[in-house]
Amino acid sequence: MGEVQQKSLFSDFENAFVSVVVPVFNEASNIIENLALLMEEMESSFRHFEILVMSDGSTDGTNEQMFRFQCPELKIRIFKDNEGKGAVIREGFRMAQGEYILFIDGGMELHPREIRIFIGLMLLYECDIVIGSKRHPQSQIKYPWYRKFLSWLFQRLIHFLFDIDVTDTQVGIKAFRKEVIKAIEPFLEIDRYGFDLELLSLAKMKGFKRTMEAPIQMNYFSKNSRAIPVEIWHVLRVGLSLVNDTLRLYRRLKRLESSGQLVPQKLPDDGPKRHFE
Repeated sequence: MGEVQQKSLFSDFENAFVSVVVPVFNEASNIIENLALLMEEMESSFRHFEILVMSDGSTDGTNEQMFRFQCPELKIRIFKDNEGKGAVIREGFRMAQGEYILFIDGGMELHPREIRIFIGLMLLYECDIVIGSKRHPQSQIKYPWYRKFLSWLFQRLIHFLFDIDVTDTQVGIKAFRKEVIKAIEPFLEIDRYGFDLELLSLAKMKGFKRTMEAPIQMNYFSKNSRAIPVEIWHVLRVGLSLVNDTLRLYRRLKRLESSGQLVPQKLPDDGPKRHFE
């Protein structure tokens, strides 16, 4: 890469307007620390950004804690009832003003330092979408065996039903160019666990094929405090809901495709490598 190109890329990165959507649910004990960490990472990387915190029916004092955290870049949206991750992120998408829109789970199992890496990859490789993947060869993951197994089973189902060339659809950090969100937002419906798959499926059908998977660092055990039996029951319950969402999404996309409602955008077919190595 030439010096002029490097300078241009650095300028584009420094001046990028990034919207970060943060879904949270009952994070009272960690929310101030998590927001401070996120704010520190954003301030050190970008001149222009906003943080959109979506509290999804929190009942443990999360909302009161959040309003103690004052900064001009922070916008808070409180949902009275628990609507689901997909529902609150959709609202965050509608509120977002940035040219690059990213969401990251409010529990911060994924460190927000990943944000600058994702935006950097998007600019360097001219991606439409950058997603985190536990299966990227450079990812560093500490994850329970039963979650790994169920995740593997789910990804086999995904590859059987959908034409999506990614290894992991469910990691809670994804970045999009605003054009992608504008194109697919009218078709987003899933409120809960199938939302990530819906995003990627609709983007692919609308012609946004330049998707890159990026490495992540995740230490699940550092944030999760549930007893193992409770955790296994939670995982199975989420898994059943996710499979149900997936099958309903498959049928709905087939109907949309046959009705001609999902007309692809006119975009270049070639894209970046799927893995950043």
